[in-house]
Amino acid sequence: MDRRSLFLGTMGVSLGLASTPAARALDTGAKAVNFTLPGTDGETIELDKVLSQNDFVTLYFYNQDGSPGCSIEAQRFEAAIPEFKSRKTRVLGVSMDSLDKHEEFCSSKGLKSFTLLSDNDGKVSEAYGADLKIPLLGRFSDRQTFLIKKDGTIIGHWLERDQSMASVKTTAHVDQILAAIDTA
Repeated sequence: MDRRSLFLGTMGVSLGLASTPAARALDTGAKAVNFTLPGTDGETIELDKVLSQNDFVTLYFYNQDGSPGCSIEAQRFEAAIPEFKSRKTRVLGVSMDSLDKHEEFCSSKGLKSFTLLSDNDGKVSEAYGADLKIPLLGRFSDRQTFLIKKDGTIIGHWLERDQSMASVKTTAHVDQILAAIDTA
């Protein structure tokens, strides 16, 4: 367990803020749940339609716009978009933040090459097991990434909380996803 997790867990227990575990996540081999969500730049995204136009979709859930870890993670995806495009892969980011907050986040962090989706009511996060409830702080999307192939099958799933996800603070997680695409 890293220091951050230990600290947050200790603080959460002592303050009565312990998080409610996310619902059981979809896992490798499962069929991705179709959804339609509003996205940045006025785009409405339906997963099945995006899958029909690409070989893969990288669907990543993150906690909130503007937080240090989520900012770095988004910038890592932004920098790697040419690599994803060369592999016929569309990157979609999902959080429970509003579209206005997403647009502000994209503008402030220079995110122009992929779409952020607003799961304002948390239903998509919940369907994917990426719904995280923290008493007194609210409800967030749990940091997870799903790699979905054209037929809708999840072929990769990484979670921060079980440490199957490489660090988002380096290129390691993006490299992890690209390697999974290359071996699919």
